[in-house]
Amino acid sequence: MNSRLPSVLFSIICLASCTSSKDKILKLEKNIIPAQWHTELKHFELDSNESYWSNAFHIPALTQVLKLSHKNNPELDSMLERVIAQGEDATIAGANISPIASANLSGTRSKRNLIGFNFPNSEMSFTSNSFNAGINISWELDIWGKIKDYKKSAEKRFEASTSEYKAARESLNGQIAKTWFSLLENKFQIELIQKTTETYSKNQIFINDRYRRGLASALEQQLADASLSLSRANLAQRQRNKEILSRSVQKLVGEYPDGNFDLNSSLNLPELSLPPLPPTPSAVVEARHDLTSARLQIEASGYNLGIAKKSLLPSFSLIGGPGSRSNNFEDLIDQKFRVWDISTAVSQPLFQGGRLRAGIRKAESLKRSALSKYKSLALNAFSEVEDTLSAENYLAKEEKNLKESYIALSKAAELSWERYQRGLEGIFNTLETRRRAFEAESRFLSLKKERIFNRINLYLAIGMNAIPPES
Repeated sequence: MNSRLPSVLFSIICLASCTSSKDKILKLEKNIIPAQWHTELKHFELDSNESYWSNAFHIPALTQVLKLSHKNNPELDSMLERVIAQGEDATIAGANISPIASANLSGTRSKRNLIGFNFPNSEMSFTSNSFNAGINISWELDIWGKIKDYKKSAEKRFEASTSEYKAARESLNGQIAKTWFSLLENKFQIELIQKTTETYSKNQIFINDRYRRGLASALEQQLADASLSLSRANLAQRQRNKEILSRSVQKLVGEYPDGNFDLNSSLNLPELSLPPLPPTPSAVVEARHDLTSARLQIEASGYNLGIAKKSLLPSFSLIGGPGSRSNNFEDLIDQKFRVWDISTAVSQPLFQGGRLRAGIRKAESLKRSALSKYKSLALNAFSEVEDTLSAENYLAKEEKNLKESYIALSKAAELSWERYQRGLEGIFNTLETRRRAFEAESRFLSLKKERIFNRINLYLAIGMNAIPPES
């Protein structure tokens, strides 16, 4: 035997181990994970008591909708079943470590002549019976740990799919919450447009009366009519949006989308407190389900690489088992006819046309791909956190200024109308001031929704769960 063979085998086994996967993950994380966030955090809450982000809005109805989606959403159910199937794959892979046993019972009846050839019609032929019963046991000895690697790889893939499911569930929570808040914001937009439409209607009646008395021009009348029609068109659009958003919520929670989702009319858009101080970047990496899944996929790829390398090594098997053999069926239970056999088999790949080496290169490439994917996901996660942290500061300032703006413009619109009634101001300026006041208040409502969206994005970015998992 070649004196170098043991060392070669040892080298292959060492290279096939999964330890290097964890080392590469740690090295990668060291290179891309900063010690702290770049965004200024002085306007964030130092201590948050909210364990789940849906509680931060203090709206029990929202939490109930999220819980309902976990039970009824068909896409989530489908993904869960795939996770369960992945778990069975791990069980199957683990079963290969143990011996495989099967029972057999067979019988043969043959007719031969005396010299050993079959002549069915020969006078020198005879008939014989043969019966066999026993247990066949086969066991591949996992000398190199290849079968164990199969099991570990399947387990890591199962864990990864479980994390993927959790990531998908949290993404669904975010999608539902945003759609639900969009529906709530749309409700207030409808109320605003209805109020504005009523104002335009009163204005139109007043101006038409002045027009009939010759105190207002046709231009004033047409501008009043146009403002009312435009407001009614905006109302129709918002009512259409209501049905669309309602159907979206219903579909996400697994209900028939009839467009009549029951949204409590007493609900208001929540006033947001200071955002929670985010955990460190390294803690975010640990908390996010998508990054956990990516890390597990790297570990699985490490085991797959080990399997590919160990395929170059010989495999050893034991085959055999106890049984009975007789010419008479009744004798199979007789101790005198008991037999047993055991054999060993060794298989060493010799020539595979480069298939095994190609398999190793493929596994190496897939492992590098998994590492690159993890890096991409990590950078994307950090970008999401930084974006939401930065937006928190700017959106708060924008909301404050918009609120001051629409309040001032609303007062200006009332003053301008009073001046028009006294003949001190033209109708164009009056209607324009009213329009600007409406737009400012509408933008304020939209911005409140946008702040809520950003807060949800922040919770998702730092890996915070929406609600406790179902027991």
